[in-house]
Amino acid sequence: MKTKRILSVALAVVLMIGTLAFTSCGTSAPNLPIVCGETGMNDLCGIATYGVDYYNLGVKAGDMAADILLNGAKPAEMAVQGDPNPSLSVNETVAEAIGFTIPESVKAKVTGGETQKVTRVDSAIVNDGADYTIGILQLVQHIALDQSNEGFQDQLSVRMNAAGKTVNILDKNANGDESNNTTIVENFVSQKVDLIYTIATSSSQAAVTATAENNIPVVFNAVTDPVDAGLVASLDAPGKNVTGVSDMNPVEKQIELIGELLGKDTVKIGFLYTSAETNSIMQVNLGKAHCEELGYTYVEKGIVEMNDIENALAALAAEDVDAIYIPTDNLLANACALVHSVNIGE
Repeated sequence: MKTKRILSVALAVVLMIGTLAFTSCGTSAPNLPIVCGETGMNDLCGIATYGVDYYNLGVKAGDMAADILLNGAKPAEMAVQGDPNPSLSVNETVAEAIGFTIPESVKAKVTGGETQKVTRVDSAIVNDGADYTIGILQLVQHIALDQSNEGFQDQLSVRMNAAGKTVNILDKNANGDESNNTTIVENFVSQKVDLIYTIATSSSQAAVTATAENNIPVVFNAVTDPVDAGLVASLDAPGKNVTGVSDMNPVEKQIELIGELLGKDTVKIGFLYTSAETNSIMQVNLGKAHCEELGYTYVEKGIVEMNDIENALAALAAEDVDAIYIPTDNLLANACALVHSVNIGE
């Protein structure tokens, strides 16, 4: 009996230790350095990145729309624009939270890119009796797309005011629902708006489809690859009644930045992205190809919804990745605060 009791106690202790170890493992913070494809995302959960400025991209789109409406420019002949000089920024607050030290060599290269802030002319935007009506379709609300919208409206108001004209803006958000994209743009078409401004790939595709049989011009923004998305024939000559601004970020420079941040020649990167977003998949493929060129290894984890984030980060940490790369991804941009909370174990 005594031997059996001792064995029972020993077994209970072993089981308790195993349970505690499992619980600790399941709740431990990954504390991994993250590099994001976009500055606004990086401000919430990343430590550094080369990023495009979405407000500035919005300003570019506002100028393009004004040129079409005021000067008769033809979208088919207007080259797609972009950010030619993405700036390097660092986030020491997030770095400190995960116990990471950003190398001085990286800090020394911070370019301090400035947002091209435009003073909005409110009097140029009216509800009734406007010279022009523009429909804005934004896929979902998050910082990057919001900035694309703000920059567009600010610059458009300035251009309209300078020309002595006014504009009525119908600003709609699809709330991430693809069916809403179609409904909203069809309403714009029925209202015979003078131009449609779209923010994000799927919203732009919906607008191009809805305007195929009429002459309503479309100016898009926050589209990573307009050619692959079927929006334009080429970046230099769109060839349709559609043009706009690409938010393509410097994926190769961002991957190289990870190596410099870590100070290692041998790096293992975990790619975290939304598997349903074609723009994200395209960037991840670019990143993986560059990893192979650099001799880096990688693993990838695609998610479907926000509830997948915790398990995805845990899975990448279990693969012993040195860092995580998140492309310009709408779902994850909307969940950056959650990504950070999970990463630091909150």
